[in-house]
Amino acid sequence: MTPSVVTLQEVLRHHRTLSRRGREFYESLLAHGDVLAVRLDYLPGAMMWLVTTPSQARLMRKAREGRHTSDVCVMSLAEAQELFSTMGDPMPSGLYEVAAWLLAPAPEDFSTPAQHDSVDLDDPEDSASS
Repeated sequence: MTPSVVTLQEVLRHHRTLSRRGREFYESLLAHGDVLAVRLDYLPGAMMWLVTTPSQARLMRKAREGRHTSDVCVMSLAEAQELFSTMGDPMPSGLYEVAAWLLAPAPEDFSTPAQHDSVDLDDPEDSASS
């Protein structure tokens, strides 16, 4: 799977078999702001919906109640901004910026501790004898 970003408008334009009720639901989401579908190969279900407002996120989560939910993640712009801020990263100003950060390559492997000169804590150096 190739990571990508697609607008909800594009999804609706190409998904002709979507039920009328489903189409109306997604179109009503667009009345509140932009919605992006982001494919991320590091997520269990590989799909994240980025939405502009918390009310869109709430509606999408409520619509998924009772369904297998590990295949889809929903995040509002405010939630993404809080996440990035908490991680110490610059705060994204819009959905496309959030998507770009999520699609960026992972930083170098931080799981291996950096090599440091070892210090023997059992034998402190005597500053007078040096």
